[in-house]
Amino acid sequence: MAEIFRELHGDYVENAGQQLSLREYLDYFEPLGSALARLPDGAGGPFVHHFTDSGGRTISALGWVVSAKSKRFGGWKLWGMWTDGPMPAVALPAFWPVLADPARTSEWVGRANDNAELLVEADRWNELLRTLKAARLRDEPFRELLKAELARAYAVPLPHRHPLEIEVAPQTLDLLPWLYLLGPVDPSQARLQPNRFNGAGYQYILTDTIPAGGDVEIPREIDSIVDAAAKNVASGFRLADEFRARRERPAVKPARPRERSEMRASNSPPSRSRPTQPAPDVATIADAVWKLAVLLLLAWIAWNVNVMRKSATTRVAALPAVEAETTTASSASVPEPPPADTRIRRIASALGARPPRNIAVSAAVLDDIQAGNSEEKLARVAVEIFLRRNRCYTGADAADGRFSTAEQRAIRACKSLENARLMKDRTEPDAARAIQWLQDLIEQ
Repeated sequence: MAEIFRELHGDYVENAGQQLSLREYLDYFEPLGSALARLPDGAGGPFVHHFTDSGGRTISALGWVVSAKSKRFGGWKLWGMWTDGPMPAVALPAFWPVLADPARTSEWVGRANDNAELLVEADRWNELLRTLKAARLRDEPFRELLKAELARAYAVPLPHRHPLEIEVAPQTLDLLPWLYLLGPVDPSQARLQPNRFNGAGYQYILTDTIPAGGDVEIPREIDSIVDAAAKNVASGFRLADEFRARRERPAVKPARPRERSEMRASNSPPSRSRPTQPAPDVATIADAVWKLAVLLLLAWIAWNVNVMRKSATTRVAALPAVEAETTTASSASVPEPPPADTRIRRIASALGARPPRNIAVSAAVLDDIQAGNSEEKLARVAVEIFLRRNRCYTGADAADGRFSTAEQRAIRACKSLENARLMKDRTEPDAARAIQWLQDLIEQ
């Protein structure tokens, strides 16, 4: 097969500006480095990028990009391979172990051309996937972190017109090829790139903190996909492909057999002879006898219940008046239980005694809630706790029932909060939903 994969190199050159071996597509790749400019030189990540030019030609590229901040703010350096047509979905995990090493680019691009048939023909991907090493998936903490990130990605409702955002630390970059291969967007159509890009696929944001994997409900399908991939990557990919297809399949309307039978009746020619009534069969007679027996049994039970009720009424009426007075007096002497605390106060007391995941809550706002039984303040505290638990807000200040400027920005940007529907709008919480979420959290 002719060489279909070619090397791709790009850099910011002193006194010359941005340079790229695929020069006519410089504008598409220029923002890649800008998104990483806040990080030290050498920190970077992968990209899978495809686009169509004005003539309808599809170009796709796979590679690695790093910051070049020491040369110029927003500068970058990248290496990889490009091809005419879509990039094979299995290329990223297949070349992942050597993708970050610029000195080995010629080696793995040559290997891609040697195995071009396996890469290009989707029917043969299983042969390639079976050879992939899944040692990282056999590490339980990493596997659980991958399940949590997949659960967050699959929770975003269809259709995926905008990229799904994923936070990763440099130590957890190994999540990206598995998210790309097993995630909710078909990898043959997906993009993977640093933030500031649009299009179906994934945007990753490099942070200094390893993302938390807990407190995420893992659907059983994702559990099965990741566990299967840890044993055999081809099996995990097949399960993910089936799961994506089921999610995208439109709902099937139930059939209406009555209309079809009426249509057949209307299309059949009228009969000239007088229709004869079919003779009842044995099963029909037995069914009628059974129904009659059930009716008789129910009538007999109703008659006996009526007799028992009359007998009990007569016995109660015959009791002496003194006994009735004694019963009344004894019941009156039993003190009534003190009124229970309201639901709002109970939740506020529980927050003060057992703050969830040690998230600090201001004692002053808890006192105000208990004193005034304030649903609005408790709902705001619930939203503040939600932002901190889902890492939408990382400030160290205690939840105080007042949305700071930073918290308001987090509310507008937090996709998890939007999916949970705890806010009526950008400033007012939905008190009923927020308080119910907080109560469920405390009672776990």
